Amino acid sequence: MKTQCLVLGAGYAGLATAALLAKQGKEVILLEKHAAIGGCASFFRRMRYTFDVGATTLSGLQSHQPLGKLFSILNLNPEIRHCDPGMVIHLEGHRIVRHANIHAWIEEAETHFGKKGQRGFWQEIHAIDAKMWDVLHRNPEFPPKSIGDLIAMGSRISNLSALPLLRDLFRPMDVLIEKYGLHNNALFKKFINEQLLISTQSFSDTAPIVTGAMGLAYPADTYYPIGGITKPAQLLVDFIRNNGGQVILKEEVQKVAINPDESFLIVTAKGNEYHAEKLYNSIPMWNMKKIAEGNAIGKQAEQFSVTFDKAWGAFTAYFAIESSYHPESPYAQIHTSSRIPHCEGDSFFVTWSLKEDNVKAPEGWSTITISTHTEASQWYGLSEDEYARKKDETLSFILSEFNRVFPEIANLEKHHVDAGTPTTFQHYTGRHQGYVGGLPHSVDIGLFSLPKNITSINNYALIGDTSFPGQGTPAVVMSAMNAVKM
Repeated sequence: MKTQCLVLGAGYAGLATAALLAKQGKEVILLEKHAAIGGCASFFRRMRYTFDVGATTLSGLQSHQPLGKLFSILNLNPEIRHCDPGMVIHLEGHRIVRHANIHAWIEEAETHFGKKGQRGFWQEIHAIDAKMWDVLHRNPEFPPKSIGDLIAMGSRISNLSALPLLRDLFRPMDVLIEKYGLHNNALFKKFINEQLLISTQSFSDTAPIVTGAMGLAYPADTYYPIGGITKPAQLLVDFIRNNGGQVILKEEVQKVAINPDESFLIVTAKGNEYHAEKLYNSIPMWNMKKIAEGNAIGKQAEQFSVTFDKAWGAFTAYFAIESSYHPESPYAQIHTSSRIPHCEGDSFFVTWSLKEDNVKAPEGWSTITISTHTEASQWYGLSEDEYARKKDETLSFILSEFNRVFPEIANLEKHHVDAGTPTTFQHYTGRHQGYVGGLPHSVDIGLFSLPKNITSINNYALIGDTSFPGQGTPAVVMSAMNAVKM
């Protein structure tokens, strides 16, 4: 089968890319290994209950942000609810409400962390966040990796005000924290580190100021998608198909080759062959080095795999409860009383279905998804009994901490209790080692080393969470917007 554009992977990056290409009038086919769309932002059902695969938020819907721009371009109107507060953080007896309004949030932060430095710190965080989204939209070359990139960026006079951002690509968040005299504020540092972990996959001593600021600002503007995180994604599928494109599920890519004329040949597990002039790839680099072994795509993926030889895995927990209780926000971060067994974080993130969302749960019920970071490798090479023991220890601890923070429902029966580990993610998504959440942003590696969306390989673009600009739905949609400029 021949097509002008071929997109690999039906996560938000692939769906956004295919939809934008279809909007441009391009001939496009999207291939997805799984039977469901969404990738790491997918879902599953248990009887009458729907669970998001990960405890995720929806953000970036303002007019200057990626999802806001995407839905405007495509004239789509997902059924969403704005969340104010964006989340509630439970930390050492503090109940920290992340208000949407920056002034209300600064007052809240001062209440819990003291007045010193809070106003200046958060004002600068939000200023960097706003400027960075603007830079990314105007500069698909960012961060520059060649003289050509610098020339292209330098030709745009609007970039002059953004020059300080280049410096902050190389400075860790600790520099900004110290600037405002907050480096000795232990409670604040703990709060910041766990917020950065869920947004940039790193801590304040390594997270670059630029991406760290974007991660710290996002809870100010979060949304809840009725029916789950994949409902807006389904609108993208419908748009693609209604505009002449194809979305083909259960079609696993096993080989990618480059033809002498620089077009692409893709062979699937079913033996089907697809020929494309342009290729947009969201398959992680660790998988791609094998799929495209021996050609320029495989060699590029191999080089990136050496640089980024490690990423995070996730431990997830799921259950449903029958109760009229609903928290102030559907999103919560719970800092635990001690280190979570077999995990690397001191907190976990919670997504709670809204009262009016009868797609995810029947009236009077709620579905709850919990996720936290874990070292992926520790879940492999275990006996069946050892794997079950570790999984049960982690799940039991998380449920105990959940009950501690929500005593209103602690004694209620939890239905359809289940848990997932990196091996679960690998089984369902095919991602190497079950890596999720994207590449950790770190000044130790440098953002100039990150894979760019438009690559040096002719007509080949990288999209998704293992390409710049990073993690989360807004970031992978931004990668799609960059890539379709190829």
